[in-house]
Amino acid sequence: MRKAGWIPVDSQRTLSRLSTDLGIFRTIYCKQLSIPHFPDMVFPKNILTLTHTSGAKIHFDPLDALKHVASTADAIEVSCSEAWLEARPDASKPKRPFDWTFSTDYKGTLSDNIIVENTDEEINFEILKRKDQILFYHDLTLFEDELHDHGVSKLSVKVRVMPCYWYVLLRYFLRVDNVLVRSYETRMFHMLNTNYVLREFTSKESNAQDLKIPTSQMKEADDVIPFLPVKEKVTHKLIVESETKT
Repeated sequence: MRKAGWIPVDSQRTLSRLSTDLGIFRTIYCKQLSIPHFPDMVFPKNILTLTHTSGAKIHFDPLDALKHVASTADAIEVSCSEAWLEARPDASKPKRPFDWTFSTDYKGTLSDNIIVENTDEEINFEILKRKDQILFYHDLTLFEDELHDHGVSKLSVKVRVMPCYWYVLLRYFLRVDNVLVRSYETRMFHMLNTNYVLREFTSKESNAQDLKIPTSQMKEADDVIPFLPVKEKVTHKLIVESETKT
């Protein structure tokens, strides 16, 4: 499915987890990641790639996402993190601080020939609301952890291709029950016959007690994220280098 030079491809083959039956992936993850533990569910084969006819690529995969996990833990999360570690018989206390929530501000991986420029232009969400024909759609989970029944930490990516545009939503959602709710969302939007992709990154966060909504409404990301205050919002243009010379 090619749209304005871009071809979206998901390489989901199976919902295999990062476990002993995927030894080659586990070896790679252990070598490339500095965190002492991985999420309970990591899907190393779930990769979304958008390839431009010039060879430029935008892709989303769990390995690169986990490289963005911080090496420090917020004090507000420490009490629950102790329970998380105790629940794992093979888990020893890390010698260095460790963000047990696997929070990641990963925005996707760009090939070297993609130029990133600041912009004030925003995604036109009215276009996304139109009832256009969906030519291609997929929803991939990259990793997920239930934080030993203390909440959920999940990274997923969705792609939708329409007749005149394509749209990607990469979402990290964290809920630490009765403590914290956080989201990092990266949206990419490409309109047919334009030479750039808009990338919008939004960070939201709130203490659970500050949210004036029922606890039951905090379970699903779509229900609670609209109520979270925005901490950061940044928009960039992604331009394929070869197209700047035409």
